[in-house]
Amino acid sequence: MGSSEAHALPHDDVIPVIIVGAGPVGLLLALRLAQSNIRSIVLEQETTLGTAPRAIGYYGPVHNVFKEAGIYNQVAAEGMASGGYVWRTLPTEDGKGTKTLGYSIQLAQCRLAEIMLEEATKTGLTEIIWGHRVTGLSQDEKGVTVTAVSVQGESRNFRSLYLAGCDGGKSNVRKLLGISLAGHSWPERFIATDVLRTAPVVADPPVHFTVDPRYWAVVTPLEHVKPGIRGMWRYSMAVPAYEEADDGSRTVLTDKQVLEPSYVDSLLLRQLDGSRPSDHTVVRKSLYKMHQLLASTMHRGRCFLAGDAAHINNPIGGLGLCTGLLDADALHQTLEIVRRTIEPQAVFSRYSAERRRVFQNIIHPFSSANKTRLHSADPKDTAREDWYFQALHRGDVKELEQIHAPLYNGWRTNMWDLLGASVKDA
Repeated sequence: MGSSEAHALPHDDVIPVIIVGAGPVGLLLALRLAQSNIRSIVLEQETTLGTAPRAIGYYGPVHNVFKEAGIYNQVAAEGMASGGYVWRTLPTEDGKGTKTLGYSIQLAQCRLAEIMLEEATKTGLTEIIWGHRVTGLSQDEKGVTVTAVSVQGESRNFRSLYLAGCDGGKSNVRKLLGISLAGHSWPERFIATDVLRTAPVVADPPVHFTVDPRYWAVVTPLEHVKPGIRGMWRYSMAVPAYEEADDGSRTVLTDKQVLEPSYVDSLLLRQLDGSRPSDHTVVRKSLYKMHQLLASTMHRGRCFLAGDAAHINNPIGGLGLCTGLLDADALHQTLEIVRRTIEPQAVFSRYSAERRRVFQNIIHPFSSANKTRLHSADPKDTAREDWYFQALHRGDVKELEQIHAPLYNGWRTNMWDLLGASVKDA
C-alpha cells in the first residue's frame, strides 16, 4: 500500500504531533516519536513537572516498553525491584509497645517523568512549552489547529498533523472534542503519602496490601530498605466514608480536615509497624477520589486520547499509569503506521477500539477486584473464602499463570501485528 502525501511528514512550519500534557504518558510518547524521527511539541499547563505522590509501580510489558525506549536501565537503577506482593491484615500490638507485620520496579512517577523529559529533549526533536493551557482546537482534512493560553494570559495558535491528549483525568482535550466518560465513582477517598521512617523489618520487603473493611491500604518502600536506617516509603490509605463517635453519631470529614496533619497521622499509625512513639515524617501528601471511567472513544478525526484522559481506574495494583504508558506505546506505533497507509482513519479507529477493549476486558475488572478484595469482608473470612487467596495458598504455578495471563498477554497492543503484513510491507 503506497504512502499518501497528506500523511507524510510536514514541512517545518507544521508540527507533526502536538502532545498535550507533560506527564509520563505524554513524555513517553514524545520520546518514542523522537526515536522514530518524528518531531513533537508538548504543551503543559503547569510551569514545572509535578511532584505530588502518584503512581510508583511498573511491571509486566511496561518493562519491555522501557527497554525499547532505552530508559529501562536507568529506571531500574534508580528504582527498587520489589520482591513481590503480600496481602495482610493491619499491624498488631506485640505487648511491648511495638507493632509487627503479620517483580515490580518501584519509582516515583515524578522521577520517571524527569528521566523521560531528559531523554526526549536530548533528541532535539521534542520541545516542551511550559505554562500553556489548551483552550481550543479545530480540525480539517489536513491537520489540527490548537489554541493555548500562557500563564501570562497570552494566546498562541499551533498547527500540527495530529494531536494527542495526554492531559489527565480532567483532560481539556477530551472536553474540547466532546468525548464523554462513562462508569462510576467509588465512595471512599484515597490519600497517598510519602513518609520518611526507620523500618524495623528485613531488607527490601515486598509491596503490602492491607486488607481491612475501613482502613485498607497499600504500603511500599520507595528506595532500598536498610533496617534501622531512615528511608522513604509510600503509604496509600483509604479514608473511611465517615468517622463514628462513641455515641454512634457519624461525621463525614471535609477534604481539608482529612489533610490535617493530625488526621493523616491517625491513619498512618494504624499502618506503621515499629515502636511507639513513631519516628515518621510526612514529606508529601495528596488526596484523591477514585473512579472507574472510560471514554466513549479514544480517537476523533486527527486527535487521540491516552492515559487518564481516556480512562481512569482505582490505583490498587498499579494498573493506571502502566496502562497509560502502554497507550503511549500503541499510539506511537499508530503514528508510525499512518506514514505508510492511505487509510489512516481505519488505523486510528483500531487504536481506539483495541485500547478501550483492554480497559473494559482487563483493567477495569482486575482493578475493581483488587480494590474490593481489600475491604469487602472481615480479613479472616476473605483470606479463607476469596477465590484468589485460595489460589495463592495452593501455590500452583500453572494456575496462577492462567489467572494472570489476560493481564500479561493482552495488556500491551501490537498495532503492527493487528494491521497485518500489508502495512508492514507498504
